[in-house]
This record gives sequence, C-alpha cells and structure tokens, in this order.
Amino acid sequence: MNAPTKKPAPQINATTQPFWDAAKKNELRMQKCSDCGHIRFPIGPVCTVCLSDKCEWVKLSGRGEVLSHLVFHRAYSPAWKEHVPYSVAMVQLAEGPRMFTDIVDPERRYIDEDLVGRPVEAWFDPVEGDVVVPRFKVVER
Repeated sequence: MNAPTKKPAPQINATTQPFWDAAKKNELRMQKCSDCGHIRFPIGPVCTVCLSDKCEWVKLSGRGEVLSHLVFHRAYSPAWKEHVPYSVAMVQLAEGPRMFTDIVDPERRYIDEDLVGRPVEAWFDPVEGDVVVPRFKVVER
C-alpha cells in the first residue's frame, strides 16, 4: 500500500515570514498599514488601499465569523483523500480581513450543518517540520 500523499506546504518567503513565525507561537498576525491603518490579507509588499509600503505586524484576536461554507465530498488532490468530507469556509475576522480555511472538525459534527454566521476562532496546526498553519474551529454557543 502506498503512503498517503503529503498536503502541499506553504511557500514561505521574506514577505510572509512574520506571519508563519507568529503561527509557530499560536498567534495570528497580519500587516497593518502604517499610513492608513488598513489590516491586509493576503500578505503583500504594499497596502491594497493606499499603496504605502510601510506596515507593522499586529496581533489579531483570532476570532471571526463564517461568511460562506461548503463541504468537499471528493478529493480533488490525492493529499486530501483521507480527509473527505471536509469543510471549507471564508472567515470574516473581527479586525476586518477575510481568510479561506478548512474547519477543524475531526468528529465531522458540522459536515451537514450550515455554518454561515457561526463564530469561529483560530486553531494552530503543526503540519510539517516547524511549519504551523492557522485553521479555524467553530465556537460552541
């Protein structure tokens, strides 16, 4: 029997390094423009609002709400074969940015549930070597 295929690792570079370093500390950090205050994600070399190249890395709460949700019942990559079905969501973070994520749900409790509007919080998943990926878990009401 063949070994399971590994999921692709994130591409870490000088621009994204602070994001991944924070994740190793179980922190969600993003760039905040030093000129206009916009918190941006995805990470980039300039502000998407005012085009300033000045920013600071700020710690976010890790809290948010599901804006959209879908369930994959088919593995479109061999790396995900052992994980179907799994939930994918767009999360609106409390501080403004949006992130796509898979929902941490090992018991498959939310597979048949509409998660739109549900509160979520960041959960940090060590994946390979010293890489930690932020994912989100549903907050129980």
